Amino acid sequence: MKTASQPSVQDPPTTPSRRKPGTRRFLAVELHRRSAEESDHRQVFKDLVTRVKDGPGPDLFDAIEAGVPTYMVEVIAGATGEPVSEVMGMIGVSPTTYRRKHEANQPLPDAAGHRVMGYLRVVALLRKLLEESGDPQALKDFDLVSWVARWIREPLAELGNKTPAEMLRNPEGQRAIEQVLERMRGGLPA
Repeated sequence: MKTASQPSVQDPPTTPSRRKPGTRRFLAVELHRRSAEESDHRQVFKDLVTRVKDGPGPDLFDAIEAGVPTYMVEVIAGATGEPVSEVMGMIGVSPTTYRRKHEANQPLPDAAGHRVMGYLRVVALLRKLLEESGDPQALKDFDLVSWVARWIREPLAELGNKTPAEMLRNPEGQRAIEQVLERMRGGLPA
């Protein structure tokens, strides 16, 4: 049985989505903010990454079209240990916009929502690469979330000395990140 501090998946509050009814469920989580610990945020984040990794493309599309909830910023910040302000900067949303959207129970602006999903896709691809590495013990012992939190801020020559966080700003940058990760799968330096 879940206690009040454990994260769980739930249906989102009944608010109208922008497109297709019911599509906000894909990103819906429950996290009791007052009692949530880093481990709770990490578990919710891990569950979201699994949904992105295993989810069919149309479900991901519908989730973004329905609007990415503002609490995703808190989930990413809580899981990575980064301040909320750093996550807002990475996804390109100002504190004022974030607060206004959060208080009105509205989704993040479209561009920020795309960047959140891009971030989740990067982590999902990294997890998939680790799973395919053939060493379950290495995957169990590897702190993927902490590694990503550092790596996303490091300038990479393969990205024109930009950080992966900067490249999340548009689909072409996200594609470039995925290409770097695919080269890592083949053992080429990244």
